Amino acid sequence: MGQYLSNAGRRGIILLSAASVCAVFLVSLYGFAADWIKPSRASYRSDDSSEGSRQYIRSRPFDAAGWLAWSGSAISLSGELPPLAQQVVSATTTLGPVDPQVLRAKALVSLRRGDIPDGLDRTAEVATLFPTERSDAFATLLAYINDPVWPAFLQSRLKRGWPAVDGFLLQSCQTGTPLASLMNLVQQIARHQALGDETVACIGNKAIAEGRVPVAYWLWLNGSTTIPKALANVFNGDFEAPIAGRLFDWRLGAGGEYREGFAVAIRRDNTRGRDNNVLAVRFNGRALHMPIAQQFLALAPGRYVFSYAMREAGLTTPGAVGWAVRCVPSTLSPAEGVLQTQAASGSWVVQSQELVIPVGCDGQLLDMTAGNRLQMLQGLQGSVFIDDISMTRQ
Repeated sequence: MGQYLSNAGRRGIILLSAASVCAVFLVSLYGFAADWIKPSRASYRSDDSSEGSRQYIRSRPFDAAGWLAWSGSAISLSGELPPLAQQVVSATTTLGPVDPQVLRAKALVSLRRGDIPDGLDRTAEVATLFPTERSDAFATLLAYINDPVWPAFLQSRLKRGWPAVDGFLLQSCQTGTPLASLMNLVQQIARHQALGDETVACIGNKAIAEGRVPVAYWLWLNGSTTIPKALANVFNGDFEAPIAGRLFDWRLGAGGEYREGFAVAIRRDNTRGRDNNVLAVRFNGRALHMPIAQQFLALAPGRYVFSYAMREAGLTTPGAVGWAVRCVPSTLSPAEGVLQTQAASGSWVVQSQELVIPVGCDGQLLDMTAGNRLQMLQGLQGSVFIDDISMTRQ
């Protein structure tokens, strides 16, 4: 019986020691080497961690923890991967096959030894299974998007289904990835699945900010989950569709009675003999400092007629409110004809104007104006109502 207890005790001590050794090794991987960035493209804290491990070994030469910590820090160094590191990671798989630190250690070892496809696949799996690890895993994947093996890896993951791919693309956009790289990813992903509205908005707004409106328009039409049922040169010009924050939807200024000189909203109106939505803007006499209503356009070069219905109510400066079309980027300007006014039902009028979009004006901004600069500083009072905005090519 004593011999049995002695053997059982020895087995327990061995298992506990193995578990402790593996845990220490995983912590060392996490702290010293598993920063989830490609080793050959990042600077590590390897010098400090190696020296600390060696000092620990000198003071406790028979403690395996020091040797494991040194082995873990060695993964981050250039040169051949220490064999002990691979052996310990293989052992930890038996103890914790689904532990996130074990899985990320296996991914790191694969990347370190040059098995990039296996390392990327393991990293993508960690991002899918463990939300708390997702950000770091995405950062690792992003470091490899220009690697020769990346296209084959991404296609393989998408064919098998990768729920986290939209989150990966969104984080790539939010962390400053160049537009060309983002669009390359979009073209690979859009063949298999649509993108979320937040991802499309992030990449599209980045394209617009860089003056690449046609790129944003292509993304909106080819990558969106929610594709508009009807498209026109001006989207939702009758304001009947809900404002959903789409990339080429209306962008209404925040405004406010006490913050800015206007308040803008879409509301019901029946003054034209029908009950429908209109764009309603109320001015309160304060200075106007921010855009009121805007929409980005992607008109091809050519001649157009821009028209809209409008009603003024108590406006202190009649005729001050209108629309302007500007090129994006603003190196060119559309040629504008004379604004024509035609009476409509009730107090409504229809305004129309010819525009010529020049070659090179690949993107445009439709922007509500409220008089000249002095009038905007002085502010307006009263209300205007807008409906049926259209841009018809001639």
